[in-house]
Amino acid sequence: MIHFATAVFPRSVLFAALLLLTACGGRQLGIDEFHELANDAERHSTSIADVQQQMRALLQSYNQTVSSDRLLHLDFQPERGLAAAARSALATRIDDESDASCRGLLERIAELQETMDEHADRLDEITARLPAPHRVRSGENHYTLSMRYLTREHGLARGAADSLVARVALTGDIIEGFHIWFYYQDGVFGTFVTQGEAQISPTVFAKVVKRQLLEDARRQGHQEAFETILDSLQRSGALLANIRHGAPGL
Repeated sequence: MIHFATAVFPRSVLFAALLLLTACGGRQLGIDEFHELANDAERHSTSIADVQQQMRALLQSYNQTVSSDRLLHLDFQPERGLAAAARSALATRIDDESDASCRGLLERIAELQETMDEHADRLDEITARLPAPHRVRSGENHYTLSMRYLTREHGLARGAADSLVARVALTGDIIEGFHIWFYYQDGVFGTFVTQGEAQISPTVFAKVVKRQLLEDARRQGHQEAFETILDSLQRSGALLANIRHGAPGL
């Protein structure tokens, strides 16, 4: 899940002001283009997370089918899928696999890796057009980082910065390795999050956190809190069923 939001301003103000954002290389980037790039990044990042989950499920199915001496271990890189060594190992196993059904599982993994490569290359193209992101360190949170960006890099007073940050939807749970992107120009502030170097995507991580909240509510017997959380998730379209307990890579 890549999250992007801007401060709430009338559209007439946005267009009349002709707000511009400075991207890499000094090229001027308009607010609408920035928003479009962020949405494209979200789409490709979500697809990458979905494809990687499918690949892990197929690998798990393969390893549950073959004998213990034939288990295949493949390393997955954040936002890129299989590394070069893993791709080579996969190709070798496909050639050596005599069982047609098992070989089909491996060939499907290879096909999905090609799909992931397409999404990853496009995501690289998108982020290359944006200013450099902040790499999240342990213990940091989206609100504090947003405030620091506005006060230190743009010289806003804390009250003004807090007012802007309060108008955007921040990612509540971030972990070390995530990349957070910011911009601010002429009263407009925006931010979104990508997987970066973390081993789990923001989308999957958020679902895991929501699932944990539900489990905690059940365990503690807070039926009213549980029903409130469940209703909120259902109304927001959270697909908890997509997260399996003990799924590899989570």
